[in-house]
Amino acid sequence: MPEMNKKNAIIIIFVTVVLDITGIGIIFPIMPDLLQELGIKTVSAAALWGGILSTSYAIMQFLCSPILGSASDAVGRRKVILLALLALSVDYLILGFSQTLWILILGRLIAGIAGGTVPTATAYLADISEPQERAKNFGIIGAAFGLGFIMGPALGGILGEFSARAPFFLSAGLTALNCFFGYFLLPESLALEKRRPFTFESANPFLTIWKAFLFKNLRVPLICFFLISVAHWVYPAIWSYWGKEVFGWGSGMIGISLACYGIGISFVQGFLIRLQIISQLGARLIVTASLSIGAFSLLSMGLIWEGWMVFCIIPFSALSELLTPTLGSFLSNNVADDQQGELQGVLSSLSAITSIVSPLVMTSVFNIFTSDRTSMYFPGVPFILASVLLLLTILPLSLAMKKC
Repeated sequence: MPEMNKKNAIIIIFVTVVLDITGIGIIFPIMPDLLQELGIKTVSAAALWGGILSTSYAIMQFLCSPILGSASDAVGRRKVILLALLALSVDYLILGFSQTLWILILGRLIAGIAGGTVPTATAYLADISEPQERAKNFGIIGAAFGLGFIMGPALGGILGEFSARAPFFLSAGLTALNCFFGYFLLPESLALEKRRPFTFESANPFLTIWKAFLFKNLRVPLICFFLISVAHWVYPAIWSYWGKEVFGWGSGMIGISLACYGIGISFVQGFLIRLQIISQLGARLIVTASLSIGAFSLLSMGLIWEGWMVFCIIPFSALSELLTPTLGSFLSNNVADDQQGELQGVLSSLSAITSIVSPLVMTSVFNIFTSDRTSMYFPGVPFILASVLLLLTILPLSLAMKKC
């Protein structure tokens, strides 16, 4: 791809992911209020149902991510991205009109089927990037994620003060707009000679997980990736319910706190990772330091009792986000060019399994330690559990990266 076209494609992918994540992040602040509007009276119970909704999404993402990953290797990235965006737009309309929990679950099932936008966008960047550029360009995904988390929760928090339904309709509009511009402006990244036939074998999600262990040099890193994903899911799983329960935050304040976290992620993955001094540190050191800082910030989140303390810890949490693009680049650089889509499908499936398990675990733990039946009120336990998981990955991941 010519250099000018490459730059334009990167910009379009960035905007695509920003709008996609904005549409997702916009609903986070209002979920506790929406669930209570549908008859779930306590924050503790709402968190448990929030975990069920997240798991509904994750089950379908687990089943469908390998299909989308292999399909993108066969027909190209562009078609998969556009189809996923169209389905997500319909999903947000369903959520906006929902009157029962079962309709909410249906909406999350549809979203899970279409949840291949970011993994396919990552494969798109891998297609157009030289190996030495991938960490920086994968950082663009993280920066877009961060910017989407600035815009999404802020808009959702503001709109949620007026109506718990309005954010869903705005998400539908933004995602449809994203699909419209992508149709006209996004070129295909995968050349015909690099495509490979779609097979049901490659689309089998359970076989895809098995394939994760066939990447011989990546077995330990992929196991660590799994544990890290379980830990990181604590944020979307309980943040809204934790903020409401511990600090009495409304949707507006929940949105502001998430937006501040998004600002931090955008700075770290869009600017800091691109500094030469960071590149000179090496992937292994960056990953080890990021895991250590992440474990510290999660432990701190679990122990605080005042809302202002959250904003003191957020910079450390954001700094730990150097991990995601660095580890993603390391994994991508250790597979062949025609396996990039398959790798992203494997990573997405691993993430999907963690997002089946982690929200249920984290919200169940939150429910246990915040319900009226508990003998020990401690809403920060999920964060402490996540901190322990990160600590467990530091040594094995460091040793594995040294060998590669």
